[in-house]
Amino acid sequence: KIFFLSNLIESKGILILLDALNLLKKQQLSFICKIVGGEGDLKASDIEERITKYELNDTVSYLGRKTGNDKYDLYEESDIFVFPTFYHNECFPLVLLEAMSFGLTLVSTNEGGIPDILVDNVNGFIVDKKNYKSLAKTLTKLVKNPEMSNKMGKQSKIMFDQKYTVDIFEKQFVNLIKKIH
Repeated sequence: KIFFLSNLIESKGILILLDALNLLKKQQLSFICKIVGGEGDLKASDIEERITKYELNDTVSYLGRKTGNDKYDLYEESDIFVFPTFYHNECFPLVLLEAMSFGLTLVSTNEGGIPDILVDNVNGFIVDKKNYKSLAKTLTKLVKNPEMSNKMGKQSKIMFDQKYTVDIFEKQFVNLIKKIH
């Protein structure tokens, strides 16, 4: 179960993801992908048209914008979080931290602060930007090897608990203030 969450902005990689999922379908792999996000430079109709063009309607769903428990339920029911961004101002995407907190395997790119969150081959994979074939190859590997995906997802949760909880943030913040004074 694959999950994408971001506004529908082309540079967040949504079209790259759909192109990659088309390749997975051609391999007759069994997967489900849920796409969540509000409209940006792409509209819901753009996403729906691409889903229909690739005949992915039986495996890919665009669910619109979700918040709160609706969003958290989608993380909870997913295995892999995909964020193939090439957005030039990407900094430290909180969606990756949210996905880690739910124990998901991450698949993203080497953009902004992502390599500080996603350790390649540990809690997921870093794929080439703007390269749907690279993304498809990685997703194929994870879909065909759910044990690997499960292990990486568990590592995501461990890493989140060790680095990104509110308690950890507060302790680090207090230590930083103490160093300044």
